[in-house]
This record gives sequence, C-alpha cells and structure tokens, in this order.
Amino acid sequence: MNCSPKLWYSTPMTFVSLSELPEYVRNVRTMIKLLPQKQTATTVWLIGDLGAGKTTFVQSLAKEMEISEDVQSPTYVLMKSYAVPDTRIQNGSVRRFHRLVHIDAYRLSDAKEFEALKPEEFLNDPAALVMIEWPERVADALPTPDLTVTFQSENVGEKERTIEVV
Repeated sequence: MNCSPKLWYSTPMTFVSLSELPEYVRNVRTMIKLLPQKQTATTVWLIGDLGAGKTTFVQSLAKEMEISEDVQSPTYVLMKSYAVPDTRIQNGSVRRFHRLVHIDAYRLSDAKEFEALKPEEFLNDPAALVMIEWPERVADALPTPDLTVTFQSENVGEKERTIEVV
C-alpha cells in the first residue's frame, strides 16, 4: 500500500449495530494480524465509558479466535487469560497469538497496583494479544498501544455503538 503505516489500519468513528459487531471485529482482527510482529505482546487499548461495549468487543474477538471459554468481564478479578486453540495451524499458516489476555483496570488507581498482575509475564510474550479496558488508569505501566479502539454509546440506540480504531 502506498500510505503511511498508521493510516492503513486506522478507521474513522464508525456506526456499528451490535448485530454487525462480529463482522466489525473480524475486520479489526485482520488489522491486528497485519501489525508488525515484535518481541513483546501486541497491546490494544479499549477506551470508553461504562457500558460502551468494550467487554462485548473482547467477547466477539475471542469467538473469532475460536476461544470456546465463556469470556466475562474481568472487573473483579482484574485479568483473565485464555489459551487460543490449535496455535500451530490456521488456514494453512501458523497462528500468531497463543493467548488472549483481557484486563479491566477500572478498579486500579495507579501503575503500582497494576504491578500485582505481574505484567512482565504477559507484556513480554510476543504470542500474547493483550486487550486492556480502562488503560488510562495505569498508562504509566503500559507500553504504547499497537491499536486503540474507542467506543461511544452516546446519541445512539441501546444496541448501537460508534467505534474508532487508531
């Protein structure tokens, strides 16, 4: 593509009905897979108010990654890790991610509290896809995100959201 590295995977704020969310997530997953590989985890910041759809987005992504476990909000346990099945082959190619780490930092007040999660264990794993809700609460302890997904539920119906990926 003949465009800047950021531009090829950015999307403008897009209206998405919850019935269309799986297709939208499939497109975001493709963006994630096209990000350059690195020696650390791929991190995605999920920004939005309570009830904006961050956990629903992660649930849909987990389904897309063929994770059969019930993905629930980690608000009270702070972090959940899910093994991605059949990490060796996917459509004839090696799977990039072996685990999905879902963090909800809503109840954390600072980066020091984040250290209790032992972030070095997952942030240094190049086979980990780390999805972080409320990253702004612990931003000092986090690497620069590979993608940021922003959700808005204002001025849309109950089963609709606007989402932007940068």
